[in-house]
Amino acid sequence: MINYSSHTRSFGIRWNIKIEPIYRLLDNVNYINNFFENGEIMLSCFNNFKKNPDEMQGDKEEGHAIVGEFGNGPRNSHVIYESGLNAFIMSTTSKINEVVIKDFNAVGAIKINNPSMFAFEIAKKLPFVDSGVEGFCNYKSSRVEFLEGEEGKLLNSLDFDSPSSHLIFQEITRGRELFLKLDKYQHQNEYRLAWFSNEEIKSSLIVRCPEAVKFCDKIIF
Repeated sequence: MINYSSHTRSFGIRWNIKIEPIYRLLDNVNYINNFFENGEIMLSCFNNFKKNPDEMQGDKEEGHAIVGEFGNGPRNSHVIYESGLNAFIMSTTSKINEVVIKDFNAVGAIKINNPSMFAFEIAKKLPFVDSGVEGFCNYKSSRVEFLEGEEGKLLNSLDFDSPSSHLIFQEITRGRELFLKLDKYQHQNEYRLAWFSNEEIKSSLIVRCPEAVKFCDKIIF
C-alpha cells in the first residue's frame, strides 16, 4: 500500500484545459476583413433573434424556458420564465459543415482559437458589462424541463414574493435557458458567448477591439 501525505512543494503546478476553436460565420467578406484590419465586430442580442424571420437564423423563443417539478410536495410547481434580456450575444459554431454554411449564407468565418480570451478582450470594450458566460448550446425537443431530487424540492418550496427565492431560483436554473435550443437547430453545433450588461440590450452593437484579433484566424470559403 502506498500512503500519500500532503507536503509543501518546491515548484508550482500548472493546470490547463484543452481549448477547441470556434467559428463566427459571416455572409460578407468585407465584415471579415474589417475585423482583421480594424478589430470591428458586431454583437447581437435575443431581441434581434426573436425578430429575425429566417427559420434557421431567428428564434422567437430565445431565452424562454419552463421548469417544473412533480411529486415532492402537496402541490406541483412549474415556472415560465425568461432571461438574457441584458446580454450581448455572439453565436458561433464548433463545426463547419455545408448545412450550417447554407443556413447563414456564409462566405467565410472568423476562426476564434481561444474563445475565453477573445471574449475577455471584447468585454473590456462593452458598456456596463461586468460578467459573461460561454458554452455549447443544449438541444432538446421541448423548452420544458422537469427537475428532480433536491432541485425539484427547492423549486416546489419557493415563495416568489420573497427576494431570496429569486436568488435560489437562479441557482437552480443555472442559466440553462441561455443555451437552450430546439432539436431542429442541432446541426448548427452552436457555441454561444454572452456578455451581461447592467442595462437591457435591445439592438446590435459594433464593437472595436483590435486586441481580440490576435486570438483569431481568417477563413474565406
